[in-house]
Amino acid sequence: MTTAASVTPTKSSFSSDKNKNKKQGTVVVQAQKPATVHQPVQCWAMKRNNERCQVVVERREGEPIPIPYCRLHLKSGDYALKVVGHKLAGKCLVARVDLPAKYRIAFYGLRGKCASADKEDRSISYYPPHPITGSNCYPNTRTLKRNNYNGVLNPEGTGDILQYAACPGPNERQNIKSTFRYWGLRNGHMGGLEFITIEPIPKDTMLCHWYGSGWWSSRGVKRCDIGTTRYPAPKRRAVENPSDKDLPPSETSL
Repeated sequence: MTTAASVTPTKSSFSSDKNKNKKQGTVVVQAQKPATVHQPVQCWAMKRNNERCQVVVERREGEPIPIPYCRLHLKSGDYALKVVGHKLAGKCLVARVDLPAKYRIAFYGLRGKCASADKEDRSISYYPPHPITGSNCYPNTRTLKRNNYNGVLNPEGTGDILQYAACPGPNERQNIKSTFRYWGLRNGHMGGLEFITIEPIPKDTMLCHWYGSGWWSSRGVKRCDIGTTRYPAPKRRAVENPSDKDLPPSETSL
């Protein structure tokens, strides 16, 4: 097992030109590399001093690739993100700093059974990776496995903050997505799922991903736009350009 003390920390992904940052008050964030079995996994999170955490993450249950957050950031979350209040959803997740495309974020939770749709939960289905390679694909292919369902990952009671990423409304679009790279073991205690930003996300913009077509209706909730003046959500391309035709009407708006 590799420990933090035995590995030389890698160069921070939160780099900055000191003079430029002092003048403009900005933080330059670089996208992290994927976590793999081939090299030690450095914590993906940004610290409060706007530098990348240097801790090398250890395996927790003998899994091939650990959830790429250290013990501290499993409890507190990535400081590049922040949870804020929302008048409809209760809470939502926004960028604390400008994020680049392909910035990596981990969703994680305790593995268990799926709750009924009438109960409030933020779980995600779990498809455990290969116990040695950590891959979610069939051997020698890029085809994702869909026949190894192993319950859900429930973030309740953990430090996960990605659970508060919103589902975009009818006039909005997603700016993060799942890569279907999972971490953990089959029937294990905890697991995780990788998400990446699919475009640059400005500071104070909501992080949004598609929950699925049946999520709203199964809960008896009418789909609506969720962006606010202070914390906007990315607009659909047609909404950004009103000259485009076939723009569907908004159902409701906050």
